[in-house]
Amino acid sequence: MPNFLLSSFTVVILSCSLAACGGSSSSTPEPPVIEPPITTETPPIIVPNSITPVVDNATANTSSLGNYEKYQLAVQLTAQYNNPYDQREIALNAVFTSPSNEVFNVAGFWDDNLGWTIRFTPSEVGQWTYNLSATDKNGTSDLITGDFTTTQSTDSGWIQSANMIDDAYSSRYFMHQDGSEFYGIGHGDVFSIFRTANSASRLLTRLKSADENYFIWWPFFDFSPVESNFDTYDQSNLNLIDDVLELTEAADLKMVFTLWDHPQLRDSTHFWDDGRWDNNNGFSQLISATDFFTDNEAWEWQENLYRYIIARWGYSSAIAMWQTVSEIDGTNAFENTNPWHEKVNSYFVENDPYRHPTTASKAGDLNWPEGHAVMDSPQVHIYRDLLTDKDNATSPAKIVESAEIIANYTIDMWDAQAKPNWIGEFGVMNSTTNEDLNSYPELFHNALWSALAAGAAATPAEWNDFDDWGQITDSMELTLQNFSQFVEQLSLAKWNPEQLIITSANDTKVWGVAGQQGGLIWLQDVRLKGESISSIRTLQTTYPPSTLEVTGLAPGEYEITPYNTKLGTFVTPFSITCVTGTPCLIQVSSFLGDIALRIEERPSLN
Repeated sequence: MPNFLLSSFTVVILSCSLAACGGSSSSTPEPPVIEPPITTETPPIIVPNSITPVVDNATANTSSLGNYEKYQLAVQLTAQYNNPYDQREIALNAVFTSPSNEVFNVAGFWDDNLGWTIRFTPSEVGQWTYNLSATDKNGTSDLITGDFTTTQSTDSGWIQSANMIDDAYSSRYFMHQDGSEFYGIGHGDVFSIFRTANSASRLLTRLKSADENYFIWWPFFDFSPVESNFDTYDQSNLNLIDDVLELTEAADLKMVFTLWDHPQLRDSTHFWDDGRWDNNNGFSQLISATDFFTDNEAWEWQENLYRYIIARWGYSSAIAMWQTVSEIDGTNAFENTNPWHEKVNSYFVENDPYRHPTTASKAGDLNWPEGHAVMDSPQVHIYRDLLTDKDNATSPAKIVESAEIIANYTIDMWDAQAKPNWIGEFGVMNSTTNEDLNSYPELFHNALWSALAAGAAATPAEWNDFDDWGQITDSMELTLQNFSQFVEQLSLAKWNPEQLIITSANDTKVWGVAGQQGGLIWLQDVRLKGESISSIRTLQTTYPPSTLEVTGLAPGEYEITPYNTKLGTFVTPFSITCVTGTPCLIQVSSFLGDIALRIEERPSLN
């Protein structure tokens, strides 16, 4: 990192589409190639301390690009500072104005290779304008201005709660900026993404083949920018995160970007176990793990880091959500859990110009009402409740009952907050040698379908670690493909559904959501409740035809399309009529294990 009083930097400009940066979404991504960082250092230019900073120039290599594509400016500036990572010393800022006069405030950042850089993603088609300024201890520079033009691209943009795109849509589901729906289908590969040099590319390829569209990553676990220092950032780790994000963009996938995984903020005084605070977090040079959550100086350095994260990576439509902290009760936050989380969450809400949704979690099987009230997307983690013996992680799983467990947590979040909710982690340990002891794909299948029918905005994220917790298998991949095929036929964000009240036979469980235009129901045979996985596989028989009584569907004509969740096939649809004051009756044909029903309003002929 350069150390200087006053310097002038000239850097390189990048402006490219996803195809140019990493290939089209249909091609197999190449593994990231991480080159050793090259530090550019300009000899210091000594001038009187009272001179205000100057933005000398900003260079772009194009004046036209597609909307939702990265626009990158290389900025040459003259200012007085010692540490380019400390916004109290130097801050580069940009204001972008859209063709419709929407304003985006975007921070710049320092890169040892690129110098001062601004990254921005324009959402609208047409002419954009911008102005740049720099602030140091002597004041703020005069503005320099520029413009560029965007054309229509094939990209859909970043995701938000659908009601932020159009207030007529649901606040409980996600939508892209272009109005296309996003139902999250994915799992968690939080730190196993780099088991080998090309494992990132292999993971993204596997996600695409399974019809998944998101994954969870803990970049700070192995590649933290503050791995060694709190006041400067590791260039090689920054580059690697750049590369993974660009690969994710090129694959047309989304990443839940985790800022703090719990080991990073836990020391040996915590009752879990010793985390990675002392050996993997540069903030340990400044403060203790407990004081990190309350100390004013620590917070100002956190603000520097959060500003940098948003400036460097916030532009990307591959960011699904900011996960500000994973399992905060596994950190030294203790009694400061809620105020610190609210402070971090507020920083991202107020400073991210793209308003990527925020999320965070407590550990397994715990609701967090204070946190859920603050974050954009509430989540829970479920582990112990899935076991027949909650105190024994290797005990058999509750296969059939897992659906009701997942659904109940989902409904609790639905009832508490009108926001997109999801199960951010779940799973059970599996045997690597005995298939008869493996709970997947059956438990995995039940989790996905029950969460969908209970109102989740994304699939439960099954925990993977390539060890006791395993990884996505071929049978789980088929489960995901069949699930995705059904979800593609839904428009939950636009249908704006509510919970249905459904009565079914005593030996079944059923959940569903629907609005005026449509929805879905999932019906489960629970006759083998309490049985082992091997018994379920050998004893399961076809459930006979039955009738559902549904309250909550508006009066009108509906088309019901049954779906065989195991085979991934739709069955011949049929029609029903709902009238005011009487439950709607739906006749369900025989099925094996479970069945899904797609509901869609039939247009009136009048």
